[in-house]
Amino acid sequence: MAKGRVLVLCGQAPWLRNGGALLRNYWMIDALRRNYAVDLVVADEPGPIPASFAALVDDYASFPRAAAERGGLSRLMRAAMPRESSLTAGWTSLALREYVANRLGRHPYAAIQVDLPMQGALPRRDAIPIVYNAHNCESALLARRATTEPPLARAALMFDERRVRGQERALAQRAALVAACALQDLQDFERFVPGVRAKTAIVPNGVDVRHYEPIRSAASETQTVLISGSMDWRPNVVGLRWFLRRVLPRLRSRVPGVTVRVAGRMHADLVAELRRYPNVEAVPNPPSMEPHLAAATVVAAPIVASSGTRLRILEAWAAGRAVMTTGPGAFGLDCTPGRELMIRDEPGAFADGLASMLVSPALRSSLVDQASDRVEGYDWQTIGTGLLAAYERVALEPPVRRIPTVSGEAVLSATL
Repeated sequence: MAKGRVLVLCGQAPWLRNGGALLRNYWMIDALRRNYAVDLVVADEPGPIPASFAALVDDYASFPRAAAERGGLSRLMRAAMPRESSLTAGWTSLALREYVANRLGRHPYAAIQVDLPMQGALPRRDAIPIVYNAHNCESALLARRATTEPPLARAALMFDERRVRGQERALAQRAALVAACALQDLQDFERFVPGVRAKTAIVPNGVDVRHYEPIRSAASETQTVLISGSMDWRPNVVGLRWFLRRVLPRLRSRVPGVTVRVAGRMHADLVAELRRYPNVEAVPNPPSMEPHLAAATVVAAPIVASSGTRLRILEAWAAGRAVMTTGPGAFGLDCTPGRELMIRDEPGAFADGLASMLVSPALRSSLVDQASDRVEGYDWQTIGTGLLAAYERVALEPPVRRIPTVSGEAVLSATL
């Protein structure tokens, strides 16, 4: 029997599962429905909700943004308005806000779970506990991204960073629970949100480990490097271009037969750009990543700026594929370089490491064995159990309560 009702406010439809934020929201909803009735509101127009996902929610509504708010000059103008930013501008329409207010007036919700872009739909008074689902410390990510961009773009990102930091501070201070992806994200929040540690639970990104078991036993010896992810997101594209321009020429000189497969969400112009590189295959918008993981000898995650945790690395671990990444790529993961994965930040060293992994089954096997043990701690079923424990303390306990981290890194006391 459900212990109450939770309202979840998401920017995009979680059942699409074609990006990190969508996957995180999907599995958090899957966990919540064990104990709660879940009502879902999205600022998207994704088409019909599939029956498999409809079974997870009691009520669902979508409110598409106006075309002008999806990008371009209108959205930039909105982002420059007081108390707005590039992450929140245009997400919550008047119709969406009125719908949420109506739902709150009709149901005694145990909590409202909200992504940062949807904070404009929250009620003005805190009669209901708010759970801030922090996919990243977004302002810290913007600051890190700024270091990888030319001067004009760097200035724009830092201007936006100040606005986003204010929004994150306000939402984190208001929330009864902050669900952060990693201890490193919590440390970023602590720099500008006094006392946030006391009400933060570490809810890491995860993976459905059992789903990838068939791939784990199907080793590939094709000298194929897979780079996956949402290639319509600027930080991923910056890292990909770093790889193509600075790593790939060195890698090809060491392993002439190497094939690099880039698979994920991407626009046509990026597809055309990728096809100009020798030894590179572009796989735009694949319906499933499993065939590409199965074909991969090694998974590379060339990330130059990061926050949260990288789902593509967890998927590779679950699929039994050796991983090469950068320091930023391993951000937030509980791992030891050289055990579960290899980390190199300099282009030549990144290429040398990939070459060693491609030609040495023993090295790959050692990395995979260690990663297989580590990834069990990132299974979504385990993470979901911890999330529910944190929710219980928000919804049911008296004002002074203790909130354990989901990953077991620490126990955080709270006065909420």
